[in-house]
Amino acid sequence: MKEKRNRVEIVERCVELWEASVRATHDFLVEEDIEFYRPFVRENCEKLPLLLHYEGDEIVAFLGYDMTSIEMLFVDPDYRGQGIGRDLIEWAIEDIHAETVAVNEQNGQAVGFYARMGFEVERRTEMDGCGKPYPILYLRLKNSPQRMVKVTGNKKAYLHLLLDADPCELMVDRYLEEGDMFVLERDGKVIGEAVVDEKGEIKNLAVLPEYQGKLYGMYILSFLASYYKDRFSCLWVGTSEGGVGYYERYGFVQDHVVKNFFTDNYPEPIIDNGKPCVDMTYLRLEIR
Repeated sequence: MKEKRNRVEIVERCVELWEASVRATHDFLVEEDIEFYRPFVRENCEKLPLLLHYEGDEIVAFLGYDMTSIEMLFVDPDYRGQGIGRDLIEWAIEDIHAETVAVNEQNGQAVGFYARMGFEVERRTEMDGCGKPYPILYLRLKNSPQRMVKVTGNKKAYLHLLLDADPCELMVDRYLEEGDMFVLERDGKVIGEAVVDEKGEIKNLAVLPEYQGKLYGMYILSFLASYYKDRFSCLWVGTSEGGVGYYERYGFVQDHVVKNFFTDNYPEPIIDNGKPCVDMTYLRLEIR
C-alpha cells in the first residue's frame, strides 16, 4: 500500500480500475451510465486521499476517503476474493476512523460485503447523488471503537482538555456553559473534546497528547460538520497563525483576521510552537 507513480498516472490507473470493477459488478448500469460517471470518478480520484494496493508494480485496488467517509473502493476483477478489499476497509476503520459509506442497493455483492464488515443501513434514497434512478444505501459502522458524546453534566470535569486548547480558564468560562460540549471516547476513555457556540463557532477543540497525530481531530471535525449541517450553513473557527494550516487541511478557508486578539484578550502571553500569538485568524467550513 504505497505510491510508486506520479499522481496523474495513479488517477488514470484508478479510473481504469473503477471501470473494470463496475463492468464486472454493476450489471444494472448501461454503457451511457459508465460514460456519464467517468468524469466524476476522475475528479474524485484527483481530489481525495487515496490508499493504493499494489501487486508488484501494478495498482490492483484503491480506496478513496473524505475525512471519515469511504467514498470509493474498487478492486481489479482479477484480484477479487483475495481479501484485498477487506484489508483496505480494516485500515480505513482503524487508521482514519472511517464510519460511513454509500453503496448502490442493486450491487448486492457490495451490500453483503459491507454487512460482513460490520456496517448497517442508516438511510436509503431512491436516486443517487447525480439524480439517476439507482437507489443508494447509506451505511454506518455498527460498533465503532470511538464515539462522540454530548456533555449534559459538569463540563469543567474536562478542564484539563479544555486548557490544552485554550490555556486561560477565564476565557474558557466565557463560552463553556452556553456552548455545546462533546467529548470523544475511544474504547470507553475520553481522549478529546470540542465546544461549539450558538453561532456555529468551534471555540475549543483538543485531543490528549498521546492521541495527537492519529487523525482524531479530523474525526471530531467530521462529526461536528454532520451534527450541525441542518442548523448552520458553515462552521467557524478562530486560531493563531500556527493553527491555520491544520484547519485548511480539512477544508476550512480563511475568512478574516482580528488584529491583536490574543494580546488584547489574554492576561498572559500565549505561546504556540515557540512563537507568541498576536492575531486571530478566522476560517470557515461550508457544511451544506
